[in-house]
This record gives sequence, C-alpha cells and structure tokens, in this order.
Amino acid sequence: MESTNRSNRQLSRALCCSNVERRQARSPSVIVIGGGMAGVAAARALHDASFKVVILESRDRLGGRVNTDYSFGFPVDLGASWLHGVCNENPLAPVIGRLGLPLYRTSGDNSVLYDHDLESYALFDMDGNKVPQELVTKVGEVFETILAEASLRRRLLFCSTLRTDKVRQEFSEDKSIQHTISIVFERRPELRLEGLGHKVLQWYLCRMEGWFAADADTISVKSWDKASLC
Repeated sequence: MESTNRSNRQLSRALCCSNVERRQARSPSVIVIGGGMAGVAAARALHDASFKVVILESRDRLGGRVNTDYSFGFPVDLGASWLHGVCNENPLAPVIGRLGLPLYRTSGDNSVLYDHDLESYALFDMDGNKVPQELVTKVGEVFETILAEASLRRRLLFCSTLRTDKVRQEFSEDKSIQHTISIVFERRPELRLEGLGHKVLQWYLCRMEGWFAADADTISVKSWDKASLC
C-alpha cells in the first residue's frame, strides 16, 4: 500500500513537471535590445504577459541615460534628471510614488530649489575663472533672440522682450534647429559672437540639446516648442 502511494506521488510530480515544461515551451521568447528605460519597461510588460524575456545591454549597467555618478562623494546626474509632469499619463510617476522618493519643483516662478532664471547660473571657463554674470545674461538674451527669429516664439527659455521673424513659416519642409540658426546668422550677422561670448552661446545651445536629449542638427524647428506637460 505504501509503495503504491509513493508511486502515485511520483507520478503526480512527474505529470506536474511535464505540464510546467509544456507551458514554458509554449511561452514565446523575446529579446529586448537595450536596457534603458524603454527597454526595461518593455521587458516588464512582456514578462507580465507571460513572455520569456532576455535583455541585451552593452553597458555593465541598466538605465540608459538615467545614470547618477557618486564618484565625487555626492550624486551627480549625468543624464536624465527631471520628471516632466507628475500625472497618470507619466509612467514614472507611480513608480516614484511607490518608492517614496521626494520630489522638488525646479521650474517656473514657484521653484523650491532656486529661481529658474539667468541669475541662477554660475558658469566657469576652462581655467576655472567665473564668467561675468553680465555676459551670461547678455548672451542668454542673444540666444533667445536667435530662437525667436528662428521659430516665432515670443517667450522662450527665459524672460525678455523678443523680436519675431518668419524663418519657420517660410519653409514648408521641416529643418533642424542647427540649420535654422545658421540661416538666422546669415540674415543677422550682428548676432554672431566671438571669444568667451561665443563659448557661452554654445553652452546655451548645449543646454537646449540636453533638454531634448538630441543634437541640434536633429531637433525639429517646427516642433521643438510644441511639447505639453501634464
């Protein structure tokens, strides 16, 4: 009798394992290339849908542009560092809520950490010397004028009175910010800067590239200022 019961238990385990193996064999397999936010999110969605998932990432870490460096003894975000809009449409908002991470407002007139204006910046040259704040402010206004000429925006990254032109409306096909800026320089050569002023202007352009995570020659002049945050 005991031998019969043992045999039945063994048979039941064998059948159970066989069923699991068949289910696993029937589960489709997916390889996700890239372990950035999009890749990790896709892998999670596929896993939750009973797919077998393997993430292939060339780096020795996950996260993509989301990368915080602690080598200086304090955190420095090397890539993504803002959460644009805390709402149900932003998939990161509920994740941050579950993790209990603190959020700080860093844009607009009600900034918690600092006022988001030209006076917030302290720039330094390659020799470690502080760039005069008057130059930073002046170049910032020039950069605003360039973008206003390019895209008919009356109020851009900072506060100032802007002139408008019609470069964006003159062309039916889309152009990059970089190409459009070159057109503005051809039409208004007085906006070109030399020396340290030119370097500060490049900083403003790099700041814009960082905002969109794209090079200036790939940012659409027709659409760059059309984003709406929740």
